[in-house]
Amino acid sequence: MRVRYQKTVLDNKLRIVSEKIDSVRSISLGVWIDVGSRDEERKENGISHFTEHMLFKGTKKRSAKEIALALESVGGNLNAFTGRENTCLYAKVMEEHLEIALDVLSDLILNPLFTPYDFKKEKKVIAEEIKELEDSPSEVAFDLFMKAMWGEHPLGKPVIGEINNIQRLERGQLLNFRRENYISPKIVIAASGNLSHRRLVRLVENKFKLDDHITKRKREILRLKPLSQKIVQGRKSAQTHICLGFPGYSFKNSKRYAALILSNILGGGMSSRLFQNLREKSGMVYNIHTFIDFFKEKGVLGVYLGTGKKQVLPAVEQVLKELRRIKKEKLSKKELEDAKYQLKGSLILGAESTSNRMNRLARLELYLKDYISLEKTISLINRVKREEVSEVADELMHKDRLAVAILGPVGRNMRQKINWDYV
Repeated sequence: MRVRYQKTVLDNKLRIVSEKIDSVRSISLGVWIDVGSRDEERKENGISHFTEHMLFKGTKKRSAKEIALALESVGGNLNAFTGRENTCLYAKVMEEHLEIALDVLSDLILNPLFTPYDFKKEKKVIAEEIKELEDSPSEVAFDLFMKAMWGEHPLGKPVIGEINNIQRLERGQLLNFRRENYISPKIVIAASGNLSHRRLVRLVENKFKLDDHITKRKREILRLKPLSQKIVQGRKSAQTHICLGFPGYSFKNSKRYAALILSNILGGGMSSRLFQNLREKSGMVYNIHTFIDFFKEKGVLGVYLGTGKKQVLPAVEQVLKELRRIKKEKLSKKELEDAKYQLKGSLILGAESTSNRMNRLARLELYLKDYISLEKTISLINRVKREEVSEVADELMHKDRLAVAILGPVGRNMRQKINWDYV
């Protein structure tokens, strides 16, 4: 696959990054805004996600239905998401429909109406979305885990917000939030597929006439210090859902490749230690896996498992023992190489998707302001040594840094029953 990367920074500081891939006919396009739930003040929790919703409720040029039809009518798709550190509006179209996609995306960014009627209606929609999320206990457990890890810092709050807080938000707050954050220096436009970078830049210059004003608003900056709490929340459910883990590395940290390999060895698939020992050998769990993420300043490395009420104590303690074992015992050469192959294979298979490549482009620009080719990434993975993986495990996995969330039909005394010293 022949790939050509290019980057342009416009006079208004808006950044455009693209990868041209001759062998495909599609284009994946994303408008990434460098703002997410971690940028919210205490009383604003949920405002980033709410703002993203309102962009699709109608513009000066299109009704909500016309927005939906604009790309679907040419066989493309349009969607958006809000994360803890960024917001993204994205589209996937055939190569000949690039201009239509950019016209729709620029319309959403520049011309949303935010009418009082739609604002009031969307409060109800988001309330239903929150209720739907509450019916997914694994998602709730993860939000509890982030609270256990980061406490009152915005990273510890749910991205979607809480119903009471959403109901208190006023339309003027959303208008101010958009005006202060949807500005060209905070926007990256990323594209991957069969496209001309020169044409992409010309279209963006024509359609994204954004203000480069940088707001003077003073936001409350909370120190990002892990609290490592243990939260147990009772809930009637067939299973108990558990997240436990540690603060990890930032996106810029060179140790993140060793951390990814560590995560793979522990819980990256059916051959991983946790899956083999807790599901295949002991039958304690049905679902168990690790999760890892890298933020601007810190990161997260954790384990999720779901198990029956009577298995909570032995299952958690077995996880802790596996964490201790990977710290104490030297990795075999074969286990390291297998984990590398799994990680590289996942990257290479993912690279066959223009959507995945577009996401990767944007994240590299947002976090590093740089580009790392897939070949370079694979080279960095290959360089990781056994000793580095062990050092990362020893550096991250400490009892006093352990955050835990347990959600299910268990009592709060479960915290006292589990022997946390196993880690």
